[in-house]
Amino acid sequence: MPEGLAERAAALRWYHTIALPGGVVTRGEYDLRDTLRRLPFPPSLRGKRCLDVGTHDGFWAFEMERRGADEVVAIDLDDPARYDWPLPRPPLEGEAAQPRDAAFRLAHEALGSRVQRRVLSVYDLSREEVGGFDFVFIGTLLLHLRDPIGALAAIRRVCDGELLVNDVISLSMTLRRRGAPAAALSTIDDAPFWWVPNAAGLERSVRAAGFEVLARGRPYFARNGAGAVKLGWRARGAASLRRMLVLKLGVPHAWVVGRPLPDRA
Repeated sequence: MPEGLAERAAALRWYHTIALPGGVVTRGEYDLRDTLRRLPFPPSLRGKRCLDVGTHDGFWAFEMERRGADEVVAIDLDDPARYDWPLPRPPLEGEAAQPRDAAFRLAHEALGSRVQRRVLSVYDLSREEVGGFDFVFIGTLLLHLRDPIGALAAIRRVCDGELLVNDVISLSMTLRRRGAPAAALSTIDDAPFWWVPNAAGLERSVRAAGFEVLARGRPYFARNGAGAVKLGWRARGAASLRRMLVLKLGVPHAWVVGRPLPDRA
């Protein structure tokens, strides 16, 4: 275990709850260990080249590596000016006080990881930049993007196998519009959110980006972690109640597994 790991981990703000050597568990805003058990994450990735889109602290990238992936590439952005967020961009609060990759780097060191972290926007994915991948994961990122279908289409350019999408959905729209794709602009002011789809809308987005849908999951709540912070964004009307439910239950998510369709002649 790296010297002083517990103290170094405690000094950082973590997005993910990650189990590190020596019994150290980071105080992440989101604890995705239960989410991992809910997703059809391949039990073995041996012989696969894998991509984690929007890695943040690296929870999913390190899990790919733990499951035997031959190579894992993780992409994210470090410069807040490049974030695809609504204007004016909301403040990052505690995250602004530390380098964007600080938590990832500490976890990478502690785990003795070989994951390659690249500073790259999902929109800029290309085979010239990163090559092709047998398995791609994107989690809780689409709602932060102005063009989520464009992002999925960019992933298709480098995906040779399967894509697993796990993202936020509107539970109320899912219940009201069963089977009918829909999405709404976020009503929460000063928050880094754009489109929030219902479950059918998330599936439709994957199809619209050029993927065949192989499987889809039922809505579930992704749990908050020990480091969860109270949402400070201004909310109007029913959004205030939804904010309280999110803090108590977690964030509604759904998953979709897709495979890229061949280009038409």
